[in-house]
Amino acid sequence: MIWKRCQLQLITGQTEDDLGNMTGESWQTVQETVCRLTPWTDEQIALEGREVTRNEQRVVTPIPFAQFPSCTHAVIDGHRQKITQVIDLSPRYTVIQVDVYKE
Repeated sequence: MIWKRCQLQLITGQTEDDLGNMTGESWQTVQETVCRLTPWTDEQIALEGREVTRNEQRVVTPIPFAQFPSCTHAVIDGHRQKITQVIDLSPRYTVIQVDVYKE
């Protein structure tokens, strides 16, 4: 198993400007952990559609769901990715689904 370093982050300090745009953000690291990429199953690809599986990745973390912090983004391999879903795999793991930006 290949475990990668992962930082769970929350955006803070945003204010709204005169045009209604959010500005002045800063990133707060809520927790540092490790994570492992998980593949999509054939059933998930058939049910959720190809676009979802191409643009999103599931990552497992060794944090129990009850102790998973409130966060909006994960930094994996130096890339900040938005968390779109948090899945309970009690009692030992939590899966996060993140947007993938491939280079």
